[in-house]
Amino acid sequence: MKVGLLSDTHNHVPAARRALDLLVARGAGHLVHCGDAGEDVVDLVSAVCLEHGLRAHVAIGNCDRAQPGDAPFLASPAGIERGETLAFTLAGKRCASVHGDRTERLAWAVSAGGFDYVFTGHTHAPADRRSGATRLLNPGSAARPRRGPPTVALLDLETDQAEWIPMAP
Repeated sequence: MKVGLLSDTHNHVPAARRALDLLVARGAGHLVHCGDAGEDVVDLVSAVCLEHGLRAHVAIGNCDRAQPGDAPFLASPAGIERGETLAFTLAGKRCASVHGDRTERLAWAVSAGGFDYVFTGHTHAPADRRSGATRLLNPGSAARPRRGPPTVALLDLETDQAEWIPMAP
C-alpha cells in the first residue's frame, strides 16, 4: 500500500487539488494530511476519497483551531478521520499523525516506541529521520514551503521507500 502525505495547505484549494491529483495518480491507496489543512481543503480531501474509494486521516493543526487551545470545532466529513493525535494501522504498520505544533504530542509519538511511522507537518519543510524503530516523515508544505518548491510525499509501506515529489506552482 502507498500512503500519500501532504501538509500545510492552509486552505489553498488549487495547491491541495494539484497535490491530491498527483498522489492519486502515483497510486496512493490512503491519504494523510498532516495538519493546517483548512476547512475547504478538508472538504476537498473528502471529495477525493469518495471519488476514488479512499480513506484519509487529517491531523488538526494550529491553524485549524479557532483559538490556540481549542479542539476541532467541525465534524469530520465522509471518508476522513480527524483528530489532534491520530493512531491507526495500515497494511500491518502502526502509524500516527500529529501536526507538530504541540511538541509534547510529537515527542511522545516518536519516543513512545509504539509506532512504525509518525507523520507530521508544521515546519513547512520535508524531513525524514528515525528514532529507534520509528520513522518520522514530514512531506513539507504543498502550498507554502519555507524553502524549496512545494512538496508532497509518497510512502510505500511494503518497501519502506519514501519519495518527496516537488509540485509545480
